[in-house]
Order: sequence, then structure tokens, then C-alpha cells
Amino acid sequence: MRINATLLIVIGLFLGSINASAQEKWPVITPGVNLDFSTTEVDKVGYDPGFLEAFDKAGFKSVRYFVKECQNPIIYKQAIDDALQRGLTVVLVAFSAKTNGKDKFVKFWKDFAEFYKMYPRKLIFELMNEPEMAGHPNAEKLKVSGYKHQWTDAEAKVVMDWIGEAVVAIRKSNPSRILAIGGVGHNNVRYIKYVSSEYLDYKLPDGTGFDEDKNIWGVFHLYVPSGWSFSGRQVSLNQVNPDWKKEILQNLDEAAEWSKKQNKKVILTEWGTKMYNNHEDIKTYFRFMVDETAKRDIEWIQYCGVFNNSWDFALYSSEKGWDETAEFVEALTGVYPTVVPPTSQINNSSFDMDANHWYSNGQVNITTADGEGVNGSRAMRCMVAFTKPNDPVIYQQTPPNWRFPVKDGMLQLREGNTYKISFYAKTSGYKTKLSIQLGTAPDNKTIFYTSDKIEINTELTKYELTYKHKTKSVDDVRFSIIFTDRHSEIILDDIKFRGTRPEYQTKK
Repeated sequence: MRINATLLIVIGLFLGSINASAQEKWPVITPGVNLDFSTTEVDKVGYDPGFLEAFDKAGFKSVRYFVKECQNPIIYKQAIDDALQRGLTVVLVAFSAKTNGKDKFVKFWKDFAEFYKMYPRKLIFELMNEPEMAGHPNAEKLKVSGYKHQWTDAEAKVVMDWIGEAVVAIRKSNPSRILAIGGVGHNNVRYIKYVSSEYLDYKLPDGTGFDEDKNIWGVFHLYVPSGWSFSGRQVSLNQVNPDWKKEILQNLDEAAEWSKKQNKKVILTEWGTKMYNNHEDIKTYFRFMVDETAKRDIEWIQYCGVFNNSWDFALYSSEKGWDETAEFVEALTGVYPTVVPPTSQINNSSFDMDANHWYSNGQVNITTADGEGVNGSRAMRCMVAFTKPNDPVIYQQTPPNWRFPVKDGMLQLREGNTYKISFYAKTSGYKTKLSIQLGTAPDNKTIFYTSDKIEINTELTKYELTYKHKTKSVDDVRFSIIFTDRHSEIILDDIKFRGTRPEYQTKK
């Protein structure tokens, strides 16, 4: 008899902690890493299990996933199950929005809690990521002040009331789930003071509240010195702040003091720097943070492992692997990473974000189709209007309005790599055809590959292609799907574009 893998996770990990105290069974966090491939509003690569293999083999013990408020909890199930099967701790953090309102925020957590209520303690809920980013207290005020809003106690009380009501909703189905809660702002350590019974003054049906709940952890973020972590150009630590170590220690000491005062664990769920800074500075900074957090019993999750191939904070690239960051990872985990699994570069590959990050040349109308994709998931519907004067095309590339600096493009080709392209497709008509094309972004001045025409029928079918890039590497690529027949309707889902190196591992 075959047993579902998720059931094995639940039985093995959940029951193993059922009679133990919380302190004896704290999930392992450090070293942890943010894998930011979630369905939030910015361009992020879609989930690929290869990311988990890469970071697991690199020595990380936990992963933090951003989840978009109002999304169905099942969207994240595969990523959560894959991590737990590897023995990794998973922290789910809500990327929430003030504009949705408190009721929807509380319902979001109620639904998530009910869906995952049988999951083990190694699944942790972090209730709100950086309230100021989420729009609290007032987006226009923040815009005027340049995102340097000074929070008042009254404003903080509003946000903590949202969180407190979410705690009550979660505790109905998850009485002992570990909940991680940060203060306001960008979870700055100076606001962790609001993680207290004074501001989290909710009461559960049994009369207990924040003070009695040993399964609540405090959260803070730390990007100091900010002029170095967020610099738009390469600068040195000492150039930004000769006393940078002192600045960091002041923040860590404040977090440790909160932990002592509240008798609760504290976790640093984001910290890091852009990877273009001086490599020796980065290694020095990483080692200092690892040592000093350990001295204070502060758990940490570094930001970040995955976002997309042009994200300057990311440790891992689908195309470059660990080529530019292996020494940084070794400073974090003590492991020099070598395993580079093939991982997809495509953003929003399964259309959890509707049709975001996909573009049309105007001859194809792009929408989504619920229930038409793999296993009844959401898919993309392409309605082809015309075939002249140009071929009807949809495509993906580095967006022209990308708000962040771009070092490399989001889609890349490396010399010598073999690329496996796969997708699911069907048509509502009798049959139609399409082809896949790779060219230079943004305007396809150079075409590297155009596949043969692929016949699509009425049954949802997986199609697979292979392309080897023999010319020099290209750092900004357009991935296109070209249709052949006017007035045709094509359903597409689970589009993957994975590069496999000539050698599976990077040598030290």
C-alpha cells in the first residue's frame, strides 16, 4: 500500500513532538535562508524543488517563504512538503496589505491555520512581514516622508490589534503552533517593544494571552549599516561606518534584552547585503553576524537565497549557481556549496499571480483559466486574434519598468549549458501549433533558437524540448511562445526553462 508523502511528514514529525515540552522541541532555524519565490507583486522566479536541494546541500537548516495574503493555502503546499521531507524547518510569513483590511487579514490566517493544522512544529507562522511595507499606517504619508515614518504608540496599537486577532483565529485550530511576531515599521529592532502584552492584549477562551504563550517568538530585521547593505554602488563597510560592529551589536543587544524580558525566543528573519559589495567585506560581515548572534542565542534567517537572476541580494542563480557566492555561503553555514541542480528561470510559471510577468505583442489576449491547468490548477489562456503582419507571440523577459537596478537579466543563457524547456498545453479547437524561441532582450535582434512547430491537441499534454547554447553567454534573454493559427485558443501551464551545466557540480 502506498502512503502519501505528506501523511508521512505529519505522522513522523508531528507525533514525535506530541508529549515533549516546547523548549525541548524547538525547530532548528540557524542557519536559515529566505527563498523568495512566492506569489507577491514583484518579479520572482517560480518555485522549483531544485532550490531546496541546493540550499539543503549547502548546509542551511530552515527556509522562510513569503506567502501572499488572500491566496489559497494549497498554492504553497508542495514547497512546504518538499522542505519538510528534507528535514528543513519552514517559516511562512505573510506578505500582507493594509488595503485588504483587518477582516481579510485575520481570515487569511484562519484559513492557513486550518489547512495546515496537522503539520508538525517545524512549520512556523510569521504573522506579518514589515508592516510599513504593507502600507501601515498610511501609504501617502510614507511616500511623502520617504519611508522614514516615525511610528506613534497609537499607530502601533492598530497594527498589533490586527496581529492579536490573527493569533486568536490561529489558536482555535493550532493551539501550540509556533507564531513569530515582529513589531511595526520594517520590523526594526527598536519596534520589537510593541511585541508585548501591552499591545498584544488579546485573550484566548481559557483566559490566557501573550504572556502565558511560550510558543510565540519575537521577530526583528537588521540591515545595518544600511548605507552599505542597501547601497546602489559598491562601498566598503568602514567607508560607510567605521564603527559598524558597534552599530550591529547595539541592535543585537536590544533584541537579546527583549528576549530576556519577555522570556521568549527571538529570531532575526531578515539580514544581509547586496552581493556586489567587496567580497572580503561581505565575508567579514557574515562571520561577525554568525558569531555575535550565537553568543546571544539569536536564531537567524539570511536574506536571501532566491528571488530572480538579477536580484542583487540573492546567493543563488539559476545560471551561475554558486560561482560568485560560494565563499559567502561557507561563511554562513561552514559548507562550501558545490551542488547546482537545474532550476527554472521563469517567473510566474504556474500562473498563481494570474498572467503577471507575461507580455503579448498585441495579437494575443492573455487571461487566466481556473481549473484548466495541471491537476485542476489555474492556467494561462491565450486567445490568438490575428497572424499578420507579425506572428502572434507571448513572451517573458526583464521588464522594462523593473523598479530595481539590474546587473544581469532575469533570463540568461550560459555558454555550454543545455536547456530543457517544458510546458503543458491544450487547445479548445481541433488542433493548433506553436513554437518556442530564445533571443536577445528586449527586441529579439539576435535569435538563438526557434523550435520546430509543435502540434497541440485537445488533451492537456506535457511537451519537452532541449536546446544547447554553444555561443558566448547572454545575460538578458527573451523567452517567446509563437502561435500559428488565428482565432485559436491555447491553454498553457507549468512553463519551465531549466539550464543544466556540463558538470552538475561546481568545483571548489
